[in-house]
Formats: sequence, structure tokens, C-alpha cells
Amino acid sequence: MTSGAEGDGPRDGDPRRIGPFRIVGRLGQGGMGTVYLGRDADGRDAAVKVIHPQWAADPDFRRRFQREVAAAQRVARFCTAAVLGAGLDGDVAYLATEYVPGPTLQEVVRERGPLSGSSLEAVAVNVAVALQAIHSAGVIHRDLKPSNVLLSPVGPKVIDFGIAQVTDTTADISGIVAGTPSFMSPEQAKGDRLTPASDIFAWGALVAYTASGRAPFSGGSIPSILYRVLHEPPHISGLDPRLRSIVDLALAKDPARRPTARGLVEMLTGHEPIEPAPEPEPAPPSVRGAPTAVSGGAGRRSRLGVGIAAAATAIVVTAGVVVAVQVASSGDPEPSGKPPARTTASASGGNPLRGQAARLYASPTGDEAHQADVWQAAGRAGDAAMMRKLAAVPRAVWLGQTSAVEAARAASAALEAAARQDAVAVFVTDHIPLRACNEDGGAADSADYLAWIDALASAVGDRKAVFVLEPNSLAELPGSPDCSLGDAADQRARLRMLAAAAKRLGALPNTAVYLDGSLDGWPTPEVAATRLVDAGITDADGFYLNVSGFQKTGQLVAYGTRLAACVKTKSQGRGRACADVGTDAGTAGLPHFVIDTSRNGKGGWTPPEGRYKDPQDWCNPPGRGAGVRPTTRTGSALVDAYLWVRPAGMSDDRCDRGEGGSTDPVYGVVPPYGGTWWPELALQRAKDAVPPL
Repeated sequence: MTSGAEGDGPRDGDPRRIGPFRIVGRLGQGGMGTVYLGRDADGRDAAVKVIHPQWAADPDFRRRFQREVAAAQRVARFCTAAVLGAGLDGDVAYLATEYVPGPTLQEVVRERGPLSGSSLEAVAVNVAVALQAIHSAGVIHRDLKPSNVLLSPVGPKVIDFGIAQVTDTTADISGIVAGTPSFMSPEQAKGDRLTPASDIFAWGALVAYTASGRAPFSGGSIPSILYRVLHEPPHISGLDPRLRSIVDLALAKDPARRPTARGLVEMLTGHEPIEPAPEPEPAPPSVRGAPTAVSGGAGRRSRLGVGIAAAATAIVVTAGVVVAVQVASSGDPEPSGKPPARTTASASGGNPLRGQAARLYASPTGDEAHQADVWQAAGRAGDAAMMRKLAAVPRAVWLGQTSAVEAARAASAALEAAARQDAVAVFVTDHIPLRACNEDGGAADSADYLAWIDALASAVGDRKAVFVLEPNSLAELPGSPDCSLGDAADQRARLRMLAAAAKRLGALPNTAVYLDGSLDGWPTPEVAATRLVDAGITDADGFYLNVSGFQKTGQLVAYGTRLAACVKTKSQGRGRACADVGTDAGTAGLPHFVIDTSRNGKGGWTPPEGRYKDPQDWCNPPGRGAGVRPTTRTGSALVDAYLWVRPAGMSDDRCDRGEGGSTDPVYGVVPPYGGTWWPELALQRAKDAVPPL
């Protein structure tokens, strides 16, 4: 769609300025619009795509455009052409990306022939890394093909990610199919809902094309190409055996059998064995709403009367492969006609955190371990040693923003590794629609989310597991003053989804489930307790605190005790006030809780008075250290465990302290987006850990 070559000068009728960019050349033209070479006031070049007027004037397009651009801007700059900005000015819509000098992969293969050796490997690895960055931001490329890969002087870079969805409407689906059928996944060719696995298929087709000059399903008419995509094996005989085995996995007809982008990178770099995904084996279907036949699960918790009525969702599970069949337009689980009987007894015999001191799972892989290897190779031996200490601490495994099958597979792998350590795995689910007041990355709707939860439950079975459900899902409840997204209907739907998830996972014989209790002071205890009751805490083991904060452990133990008493009061009647609730009567009947201590060690940050327009003291505060190590020996009857839930090196967000621009003036660098790994921040928190690592 665009070329990295400098192109021609502006033509008659071309705009002379678009947004902050002076137009100095024309780079190309494609189905969505014309691409110009722009230059800003500082002399920096950008590729500025002006969308065709028939798209730009459409109100639905404009809404989708703004949403997709916002998502694309969160993509890390690993092997991608970063999105610099966008604008809607009257009937003009434009998108500005990093200008990448160099030809497209398609141009190089056409003019010079197929690539081999290190050149081919560079394309395979760099494009896989780009997809990992794109998918980590909750974006699906949807149009990965040789013309969307630029061979820059510093290596291959992927362009145009995510924006193809803006024009992806059912009215135009035939036009999109006609564009690049040889690189479409089977599910895209059928018009099914896409997941990141669709991009993995396109990656396989792209690598095969790079090595042979021929797409693996090309030749003949468009219908014949699409037939081969859907039904015939690919032509990939020209690849060397190792790369061919990886490409063959990527080109699996079943999306569930394809690796993730991260899996591709690990296989390509030799860190992951290349094994075909197992074929699903038939298993008796189970329908949500029916009791789960697992030993030891009956009577563990009080049952919340949230059922799935006929006008809701049927979930069929076959050996971990989940199919959601929606039989009503809303897609939301509906409560039964009978009000649920609420209690406050949440202790369960199957909670793996209670009783004898539990050993918690420490993953041998992850960002910390990888960073240690990187710094060791770079000569930073001291920093690498500190990062290895951080990597050795038990921490939660995050699941979300991926398919049900991939999530179940990741959970199973962690559970198997935990069993080898004789340890308990802690999982964080981050997949509910709208997530933490964020439109991107979560499930499409209630049916999709509950199918995803059901897949996790099937993967866990009778193994020991702890679930921290959906960080900030109650603190930032849609349709509330704490979240500008959604309305009252979305709020009710979220509460029903959380209740159903707590019920499904809580029915397993050896699990513990905790809901969002947020922080001391956000929201008020009255509001937090009411939301916890409405979200089904009676089917959970309790709530969690501090996953998004830095509050001290002692403060949180005291607050959690007050909140537990308030939950008990609210469970006995929503109209009852918590203001005068105390704990003099003891802890009997109170919900338990866990505390995230990963980032509440040394220090607290007091911004210099008047230094910043908006200090944003919640955002990556400097001087903070990792806190108390994960343990079930808490010394409190109500605190089941101190856990490391949020990674110590996870960025809170890209914050400018009210100064404008992308640079954080506290650190003097452009920080990663929220939820993204930040190595230097992790190192600081490891060095400032209390007690020391």
C-alpha cells in the first residue's frame, strides 16, 4: 500500500500541508488512500496517509478510525513503523507514521528474486517480533502481506497494522477479499471474527513467498485461491526443514493449532521446540448452567443464583476447544428470576492458599529472566545478576487478550511447571470486555468472555490454582463516575460476567478466586463493598488489594479488614451503612483477601511543589521498590497471602506530568505504554526492594 522509497514530488492538486506536516512528495496510492512524504517543523519526515473521501466522510468510519488509531499508537516500536499521529479535519482524515526509507518486500522479491539464508531469516524473525508488539497492544494487523513490509537500512519493518479494520465492513468484504487473497487466513476468507492467529497464518504465507517468490496458495482465479486457502495444503517445499516446520504450524487451517507471535520468535531463535499442536480429541459437551461434575467441588462456597436462561449463551467445550453459540441478540447472561441467596462465608476447604504454608510458583521464564540474559550479553553483569534475583521471586501469570484456546494452553503449561515445583500457580485474568476502562484487547462480549473463562476452568480441572479476576474491573466499572466508557447496561453486564466467572472457577475443587477490592480510598469502602457483593463475592474466596497501587502493606491489612466487614454488612442488605462497622465481633463470616506487594517496598514519592503541572503521582513513581516476598505466612487471620500480582517492572502508563509531549520529565525518556515491560524501571525496583533481594 505504501513504499519506503522517496517517490515523486507533489502533483498538481495534491495538498501542500496536512496537519503539522508540509507535503514534500508522494509515496504511493492504495485502496484506502494516498500516501505523501511529510515533514514537520523540526525537519522530521513522516509517511502521511490521506484517506479516500468516501471513507473519511462516513460517520461510522470516523468513529472506527479514531478507535483504531488510538490502539495502533500503543504498539511498541519493535520492527514496526510507529504511528506518530492522526487527524480528522472536516472531510479529511489522515494518519502519520514513521517514514521508513527502503523498498517493500514485494518489490525486492519481484525485482531481485527470492531471499535465502540470513536475509530470509531476518524477514521471518523481524516480522514475528513486529506481530508480537502489535498483538501485545491488543491490535490485529488484518492485512499482513509483502507490500506491508519495508526493508529499511536497520532491518524489516511492518507497516499499516490495525488500520485495515477501519474499512472492514460487511458491505465491502468482497473488495477486501479481492485485495490479497493469497495471504488471508481461512477464517478471514470465510468472514469469521478474527483473532491474532489470523496474522500468524499471514506470516506463514509471507515467509513462504519470501523464500520462493510464490505465495503458498497462489495461482488461478480468486475463488480458486480462496478454495485452496480453505481446503488444500500449502506449497512450502522450497524452505529448509527447520523453517518449513515452523511455517507449516503457522499455516494450520485451525487457528487454535497455530503458535502465537511470541511462540514464533522463540521457535525461530531456538528457545522453543518445534512440535505440532495436538489434535483436539472429542469429549462430551457440557452446557453452562449445568453443574460441573468435579469431585470435592460441591458445597465449597455458597452458590450465587446467577444462571444462564434460554435466551443467553450455550458453551460447548471439547478438550479445551471452546465454541460459544449465542442464541439471543444481547449475549449477556441473565440472572434467574429468583433473587440469589447471599451469605458472607467464603472460606473453602479447597483454597490452596489456606492451611499449611503453600509454596508459590516461580516461572523460570519471563521478561525478568530474558532481560538478565540480554544484559549479561551486553556486559552488564551486575544488573543481570539483580534481574535474576527478581526473576526468582514467585509471581502471577497474566492471561488475557488472546484466544480461549491459547489462554487454556498457557494455563496448562504453567500448571504443569508448578506441579514440578510442588507449587501453586497464581493467574491474573485480564480479558473482560472494556477491561480497565479500555476499549481494546478484551473479549468481544459476554458470550466470548464466558467461553474464555470456561476454557480456563476446563484447563485447570482439579489442579491447584489461584485466580485474580480482572484488575480494576470494579474500581473502573463501566458507566460509573470512575469510567467514561459504557452505560448502565454495560455496568450490569460486567457485574453478571464477574459473578458467572467467580461461580465457574470457584466450583473447581482446588481453586481460590479473588475479586477487585482496589485500594484504600478508591473507591470508598461503601461503593467497593456494594460492587463486590453485586459481582458475586459469595462465590469467591474474597478480594484483592493494591494491584494498581503502591500502598504500604500495614495500611492495606487495616483497610482490607474494614472492607471485609463492610462487605458482610452489605451482603445482609444493600441499604445498610458501613460507616460505623467495626471488627470487634471478630473475623467470623468475613471474606478473606490477598495483597499485591510487588511494588510497595522502599519509598514514596512526593513531587516537588510546583515542579509539574500535574504530578500524576500514581504513574511510575520514582524511588519505589519491590515489597514483601510472596507468602501465605501473613500473620493475619483474613489475609490469605501476600502475592506479586503486577510485575515490578510493568509501566503504569506513558505520563507527561501535565507538561505535554511523550517524554516523562521525571525520567527524561519516553516511557512504555501502560501494561508494558520497562527494564530500567524493573531494575530500579529490584535495587530498592525492601527487604533486599
